[in-house]
Amino acid sequence: MEERLRLQMSSATRPYDTRTSLKCMAILSAFGLCAAACYPLLWVGMVVIAFSKSSQLYAAPLVVLAALGTVYGSSMLMIYYVNWLFHVPLADMAMALGIAMICLTLVTVAERHYESTKEKQTEALSRRLRQLLAYFKYTVTPVATLSCILQFAWPSALLYATSFMVLLKIFRAALLKLTWEGCPKPGEQMRVLLSGDSFPPKLDGVQNFARNTIQALVRDGHKVHVFCSNGSPTTHLAPENYGATVTRGPGVEVQPKHKITLPSPHFLLALLRFRPHIIQFFDFTPCAFFVVPFLWWLGIPVVISHHSRIDLYATYVPGFIGDYSPQVVRAACEVIFPLATGHLLIDGSQKEQSWFQGHPNTRFWSTGCDLGFFHPSKACQEMRALCSNGRPDLPLVIFVGRLSPEKQVDNLIELVKVTNCEAELCRFAIIGHGDSWESIHAEIGHRPDVYMPGAVTGEKLAAAVASADIFFSPTVTGTLDLVFIESQAAGLAVVGPRAVAVPLVVADGVNGRLYEPLDMEDAKRAIQDIAGGPLEKMKAEARKNANANFTWSKSSAEAIQFHKDVLQYFEKYG
Repeated sequence: MEERLRLQMSSATRPYDTRTSLKCMAILSAFGLCAAACYPLLWVGMVVIAFSKSSQLYAAPLVVLAALGTVYGSSMLMIYYVNWLFHVPLADMAMALGIAMICLTLVTVAERHYESTKEKQTEALSRRLRQLLAYFKYTVTPVATLSCILQFAWPSALLYATSFMVLLKIFRAALLKLTWEGCPKPGEQMRVLLSGDSFPPKLDGVQNFARNTIQALVRDGHKVHVFCSNGSPTTHLAPENYGATVTRGPGVEVQPKHKITLPSPHFLLALLRFRPHIIQFFDFTPCAFFVVPFLWWLGIPVVISHHSRIDLYATYVPGFIGDYSPQVVRAACEVIFPLATGHLLIDGSQKEQSWFQGHPNTRFWSTGCDLGFFHPSKACQEMRALCSNGRPDLPLVIFVGRLSPEKQVDNLIELVKVTNCEAELCRFAIIGHGDSWESIHAEIGHRPDVYMPGAVTGEKLAAAVASADIFFSPTVTGTLDLVFIESQAAGLAVVGPRAVAVPLVVADGVNGRLYEPLDMEDAKRAIQDIAGGPLEKMKAEARKNANANFTWSKSSAEAIQFHKDVLQYFEKYG
């Protein structure tokens, strides 16, 4: 899996290429057809995973395959019934599909070219070109495709196809009137619908983003509604506690306290009840996979914030499926992401990925942190003695996070062994739990230089972090894990991989050190440089950096301003 990860990291920012995209679409379609054929087995697998205490690596791919199976299975059933009930030859349907693919490919290439040259165009010409491309894509292409399927002579087929499209647009306009408030008037407060899989009782970095966004929106007088499957109104930190209203739909529990929200009529019910101005999805969830195209068709502005590098996570799918998962992810992203009105990127380097290139609304979203909870003043000698197994005089390196294979935490074993192989350079505290805890504990948990207490929360966690000297992380599949910021807020120097968004928050040689991703010998060098050098100076710089750049007020203000900017863009260009 690590070789897959290295390969994907090296090619992640490859420019958009039509040939590669078509190849990825072919792989996506092959998986979709296989998923449709095995559809009942996929749901049986999800039920087994939901009640299994074993590794959850199969959960996400099963949900994705079930989603693909739903899409492709529905398409296959539609083709069957059109052929059987209306006696439309398969050759005609194949020709219609070919025309649709050719038209959409040509328009996509034209849109990419337009985005790369729009700075040289006047605003009037730019608007006309956008309208022309949209007309060709959303009116001419469907009419031409439908005309091939209808069993009439061409003039009649064209007339019937056009009539059908007119009726469909009338239906769409009526449904849009019921589900969308429109763009807010000047001075009017926004109505924002938020959705995702990271709501309490699940507690993680994405949940912190969601909670602080809700608090900031409500504090500024905006209305907030949440669609999710997790929790209840009485759950600790539930959105209701911060002034949001909630619609809860069905979900599949893939880990304790973690449900994947399924697309369902409950989402449409949430739209009818709340009638938002704009919708934001926290991460590209299976629900977003279905709902974003529907919202695009309706004409409701949508923002997706990207907190995980799903293209890198895809390399950890077990078995041969994992060999093709990055291509499937690329195809899905290149189809779905252009349909969203805006994208908030936690990892600014993602802007170079093919599915974001040319998008008119992509923006970096700063990370926030509770600077009062994570603070150097929380340090105490008793906690330091505990975490260092009685050697508080040695530098203490701490890791905090989920111990799962997709977080590359198995590299902690190698790091401990290579760092203290000769003389004892430091002590390690590995805090967290997950599927890999037992295997890591079996390898190094018995060593005197390693402390593995499992999951630690609340004030004990804040004290443990503040009592350490250096925070280390091997993870390259996150965009930017919040613990990088929280450790700096607690006054720790940071050692992190030179990958994803880590270099944006760790200035090499100033508040920490960077190392080559997945290279534990280089990570050892980074720890040695800090432990044997300007440790105290780096710790002071880390806290200073957190104070200056990583407040939740700044992060939330950026999200609210982006919502407003996207709505202005949508009102102008539609």
